[in-house]
Amino acid sequence: MNVTFKDVAKLANVSTQTVSRVTNGSSNVAEETRIKVNAAIKELGYIPNKGAQILGRAKSNMIGVVTIDILLHGASLIANGIREQAKKLGYGTSLAVVSTHSLDKITAAIDELKSQRVEFIIMNIPLSKEESEILVERYVGIHFVFIDVPLDSRVNAVSGANYEGAKKAAELMISLQRKRFLVITGPHDSSAAEQRLKGWLDALNEHDDVQVTGQFEGDWQAGSGYLHTHHALTDGIHFDAVLVGSDQMALGVLRALNEFNLSVPQQVSVIGFDDTADSAYFSPPLTTIRQDFLLIGERSVLMALSMAEKPDAAFKQESIVTEVVERKSTQIYQKNLTDKQVLRKLLKQCEQLLE
Repeated sequence: MNVTFKDVAKLANVSTQTVSRVTNGSSNVAEETRIKVNAAIKELGYIPNKGAQILGRAKSNMIGVVTIDILLHGASLIANGIREQAKKLGYGTSLAVVSTHSLDKITAAIDELKSQRVEFIIMNIPLSKEESEILVERYVGIHFVFIDVPLDSRVNAVSGANYEGAKKAAELMISLQRKRFLVITGPHDSSAAEQRLKGWLDALNEHDDVQVTGQFEGDWQAGSGYLHTHHALTDGIHFDAVLVGSDQMALGVLRALNEFNLSVPQQVSVIGFDDTADSAYFSPPLTTIRQDFLLIGERSVLMALSMAEKPDAAFKQESIVTEVVERKSTQIYQKNLTDKQVLRKLLKQCEQLLE
């Protein structure tokens, strides 16, 4: 005997309309009720009528994107990668920007895309393991791909090799005989920022003769890099290397160092992360970790579409390789040369005072 909506509704002690909302991925259902209905579906072995669901939703030929501020370099390039790959495959894209990390605002953005009958949504926004898994559970029938979630999340995801890239950055600085490190991370709610910090610290902790003398949390943008470096220098924190979570923050770091008459790379070496188009034109040109944002966007589209072809496939996490790009903001530590430069600058400042 086939199990029906009514059987599920009776066991879960809810209406058939509630069962319908749960199976169609509606967000307008209390989480406790959703769990109860899904438990009843599992216990009874109920199989939703896919034909009815498709007719009810009339899926569009669009791929939805929920993203953080696209003024951020990485977010913009990922969105471009998604759009170009989708276009090649005959899909359009619909973008929803979420400016603050709020699950209510994120679900509102998803609901807006869902009202456009999208079947695929790429989430380019930092989410916790619990948040990402809740969204997958809540929106049955939507194929999600996440770009900034913890590595142990039971969801489909594409990301840069953040840990590996950051570890390479720290190892480069150590090879250049740098000993005292200032660390400026990305936001605490970003898994990418967390992985970069872990990569840096794991590399540094392998060496007894190096230390982190200052650690600050930035927001990916130049202003935070500037303010944190300025604060560190004002407080008398000593360092000869700066590990920075993004190229934009590194731009702010370079400005602060310049204002304090500290030469880069002689006195302080600086390495960023991302390899933005402008980083080769910083003063000095920035050593950084390259990650392919466009490829991340492209691969997320392909992963989303593959989920429709194999809906029962195991969750997949794909990592896009990162690599060191050496430019002029890093060099081997030269104590004698550095001391001479400091003396020259002090003499110059004295001359200016005497004029």
